[in-house]
Amino acid sequence: MIPQVQTSKRKYTKRVDYVFETKKALRRSLWYIVMSVIAMFMLYPFVFAFMGGLMDPELFTSLGTMMPIPNPAVIDNYMSFFTQQMWRPFLNTIARTAWYTIVNTYIAVTLGYFMARKSFWGKKQFFMIIIIAQLIPGVLTLIPTFVMMARFPLVGGNNIFGVGGSGFINNPAVLFILIGGGQLMNAILFRQAMFSLPPSFEEAAEMDGCGYFQTMMKVILPMQKPIIAFIAMTSAINTWNDWFTPFLYISDLQYNTLPAYVGMLVTRFHEFTRPNYALVFALSTISTLPPVVIFLAFQRNIVQGLASAGIKG
Repeated sequence: MIPQVQTSKRKYTKRVDYVFETKKALRRSLWYIVMSVIAMFMLYPFVFAFMGGLMDPELFTSLGTMMPIPNPAVIDNYMSFFTQQMWRPFLNTIARTAWYTIVNTYIAVTLGYFMARKSFWGKKQFFMIIIIAQLIPGVLTLIPTFVMMARFPLVGGNNIFGVGGSGFINNPAVLFILIGGGQLMNAILFRQAMFSLPPSFEEAAEMDGCGYFQTMMKVILPMQKPIIAFIAMTSAINTWNDWFTPFLYISDLQYNTLPAYVGMLVTRFHEFTRPNYALVFALSTISTLPPVVIFLAFQRNIVQGLASAGIKG
């Protein structure tokens, strides 16, 4: 009797395991199907823009389908990116992205470390001010910032009182001096990440004779690589995709960035000529590729960086 009971138990266990694995496989298959459908919806605009860039401009205007099918494919729209007229905005975008990535990351790391490790009068109030500043919509500061740039003293023909010229309006330097508020939130993330690092590491470095900068370079930065990579990556992507700021302050196409160049191109098409949407879609596809590459290359740092910043302080 005992062997029969053991055999029955084994059969029952195998049946239960089979049912469990079957349900697990079904749930996994359903999850893959749902995510595939969502991915198709997310990729549709990019595929539409890519295919539209391969179409003849005249044929594209009479398009009435959900997906443009080039017949035949025209690469002239994409080849226009390699003209001298397009290289200047592209290089402006690279320079602006690199500058803001370095500056925003430096400010976020320095300010975040200062808030996490240093004690000073009004520390809690200072932190609350930063939090409250994040609640102010950026559109409310748009007009004051524009007036400030236009009335900046001794720039663009202005006198010492900021009158008589245009200031930083249509000045390429405006692309590199408008430091936004994104680094404040990044500073909060770095502050939170510092709570996962015991102060004993810094105390040991100080006992070994390291100063502030040596401690930052040899202890803090190597141990906080995930959050620093996350801050740098998000700063680079946000700066590259920022078309509105250059579009607002720069009217010369050659002084503009690539995303703003595309936006200004659409505006001038509607004002002076017949819209060439095929060219716009081609340039939009090219301008989208760098942020996509950055995201795919460093997407692991998003999870690691946010996980390191999720420590309660």
